[in-house]
Amino acid sequence: MRKLNYLMILISAFFSGCDKDTPGPILPLLPNNECVWNGTDSLVYLHSIHCSEEFNALAGPPILQIHSNVNSVKVVYEIATAKLYFSSASAFYLHYDFCREILGYPKSHSAFNAEQYVNGPERLYYLASVNHYSSSGIYTLEFFSDDRVDAKGLQTVYSSVADSCFFGRDLKFLPTSTRLQQLSSEVPGISVIDESTLYGSQNYQALNLQKAYGYLRKVNISDIGSTYLGRHDIIVVNGLPLDIPVIAGIITNVFQTPLSHINVLSHNRGTPNMALKTAWEDTLISRFVDKLVYLEVRADSFLLREASQAEADSFWSFKEPRETIVLECRDDSAGLFDMQDLSHESLNLVGAKAANFAELSKIKMGDESMPVPDAAFAIPFYYYRKHLSENGIDTYIQSILSDSLFKTDYRRRMFLLEKLRDTIVNAPLDKQFLREVEDKIRTVGNYKRMRFRSSTNVEDIEGFNGAGLYESHTGIIDDSKKTVEKAIKKVFASLWTLRGFEERDYFKIDHNSAAMAILVHRSFPDEEANGVAITGNIYLPLLTAYTINVQIKDISVVSPPQGFIADQFLFHIASEDAFEDPSIEYISKSNINNGEPVMTNEEIVLLAKWLLAINQHFYRIFQPPFPSQLFMMDVEFKLDEERKLCIKQARPY
Repeated sequence: MRKLNYLMILISAFFSGCDKDTPGPILPLLPNNECVWNGTDSLVYLHSIHCSEEFNALAGPPILQIHSNVNSVKVVYEIATAKLYFSSASAFYLHYDFCREILGYPKSHSAFNAEQYVNGPERLYYLASVNHYSSSGIYTLEFFSDDRVDAKGLQTVYSSVADSCFFGRDLKFLPTSTRLQQLSSEVPGISVIDESTLYGSQNYQALNLQKAYGYLRKVNISDIGSTYLGRHDIIVVNGLPLDIPVIAGIITNVFQTPLSHINVLSHNRGTPNMALKTAWEDTLISRFVDKLVYLEVRADSFLLREASQAEADSFWSFKEPRETIVLECRDDSAGLFDMQDLSHESLNLVGAKAANFAELSKIKMGDESMPVPDAAFAIPFYYYRKHLSENGIDTYIQSILSDSLFKTDYRRRMFLLEKLRDTIVNAPLDKQFLREVEDKIRTVGNYKRMRFRSSTNVEDIEGFNGAGLYESHTGIIDDSKKTVEKAIKKVFASLWTLRGFEERDYFKIDHNSAAMAILVHRSFPDEEANGVAITGNIYLPLLTAYTINVQIKDISVVSPPQGFIADQFLFHIASEDAFEDPSIEYISKSNINNGEPVMTNEEIVLLAKWLLAINQHFYRIFQPPFPSQLFMMDVEFKLDEERKLCIKQARPY
């Protein structure tokens, strides 16, 4: 049997100055996956892995943990000596740590990152990981998505790992970027697996890693919206609801997209969100239904246990907002505003969406302007407040808010808010104002079909995202059904949706200070794709990448129909040639696009360039007390009927 180097170093020896020349016994892989490690000594690294116990002793969670139930062992192949090292996750968090402490790498961490992930004369190591997916039992070899390893390097590392591990015959290569996928087709003799095959067996998905106390409720998907759910309820639901009220946490039995409205709201509220495919029939979960529980969503698992009233009360007292927030609202300025006359400072005049849109309109890339929807203008808060006061609706709102049962009786609250919305829609709109809007539409462009989008002083702002709380509607000039008047009044009324009211109420926002303005621009009746992008890596913020979800046509990414999966990927931007030689790491692909990516690489690169410009622009505006790579914007975009990119909105994430 071929001899393989085997080296086990005690951690105590490591700290006393052990190095790569420490002698180790030459031991073969034993039959039947027998261990050579004695099971008690602490491991720092091995040259080969003989059994699952040795793998588990070295393994830890992946640095970039997107999926659950994954154990990872870092791999270092020293090119000059042709030596392979499997390092201990507990001893070395990064490849750099191992190479510096054991192999004597002399330079800085930044130099390591610049030299050891590209092919050049200064590259000393091939760096990878072996991951074990416990739900499927599959072992994969994976490189960092932005690693510029060549075909020779891939072949060398794959063969070395396969020859040195007990699972070698079953080892799969998982390409973590489109570039590595192309590279794998050039290397003979390696077994490649794709993400859909690998991740299909996953049962658990961690969306928002948080803790909560609450009463565990089991709610049928068809009853969401008609069943009262309180802020101290943790719900288990057999599907993916389009919307959720203010609750303490959620467990769905279908996987979600990380940028869905449900997860964005969970992120904003700081509440746990997870998916467990077996949740609806899970016996552990069923044991705790209607009981006070503690739920903790972790990257790799979750904890659910019964809780005491005392610990729950203490948590709620500490966690929940207590101070009333009164919003600023300039409702004394009439007129319709062009984007060039607005800025981020106009938030209290036209709302955050319109103010941020005005900032988007100012961004340039060379001589090219940001591709935003044409024919845009803003309707300020003045007309919303005028509509209420002229029709006596402001007085009606006060009577509702002072109703003794309004806050305590869910069904009465739902009924009165619906009645209020109907009242706003049915009240006549000022005719002079309506003429001004229609005249404005005719002068700013050649479009009759326009989109009227909610723009409040209580959304798209730092600390309160407000995703999905309010509504947008289409109005068409000279159309008897989808009139401009109806569109305006429906948007006005949407300030008083049940979900919007309860979200404001949870955050102790004074409802009387909230107001609705409107962003108006051309409508997109036909589109080839729609998506959401975060200008950062939501899985590992220090690893610079953009998180992008996109789906074909107008099928929603943020509130997808049941069973629909969107393209989810990371666009890595750490390397100097990120836009010339893009590294795109797919997490999932759309299940309704014949296995093809929704966007081409060229379209993705163009989007990424604009995302960089957006992030830089808004970082200068907000001036947060942390580096720009940790600052993230939430950006919505479309590809129109001609596949031209259009940036719809941007808000802090």
